[in-house]
Amino acid sequence: MSHLTKILSDPTFWIAVGAVLQGVAAIIAYSALRYSVTTFTKTLAVSNYTELDRMYFDLLRTAVDKPHLINPQAVRNDEQQREYDTYAFMVWNVMESIYDRCHGDDELCETWYPVIDTEELRHGNWLDDPKNQTKFKHRFCRFIEKRYKKHKGHDHLVTT
Repeated sequence: MSHLTKILSDPTFWIAVGAVLQGVAAIIAYSALRYSVTTFTKTLAVSNYTELDRMYFDLLRTAVDKPHLINPQAVRNDEQQREYDTYAFMVWNVMESIYDRCHGDDELCETWYPVIDTEELRHGNWLDDPKNQTKFKHRFCRFIEKRYKKHKGHDHLVTT
């Protein structure tokens, strides 16, 4: 019996080969899982950005059609005031969605928090009204309050 035949006929050899192959399979499975999670995370980030972009674009398109909506100080008739109230509610709904989706994603925050800053300057007084704050999650309202330190005139943005 040759040396190779002796090794190949030894059950211990095959147990060792099986253990090594199980280890290799586990490493491959771990790598595949890690790749899948990374790909999923990137896809989710792109999806979040795309959805936020679409929602905000729809708001801006509405404002182009009715410019009085982006000027909270505009003189409005009763119908225009109802339109403004509805539009401001829509704006803050999108801002809350931005806040929810950005949580824990620094890249999304860097892109979308300036949008919240812009809309807070335009429509912050609307959200300051206690009857409007009840339409949003408490956590979101506290975020806005803390970030903008509600002083008269909305002149103090806190970025820390």
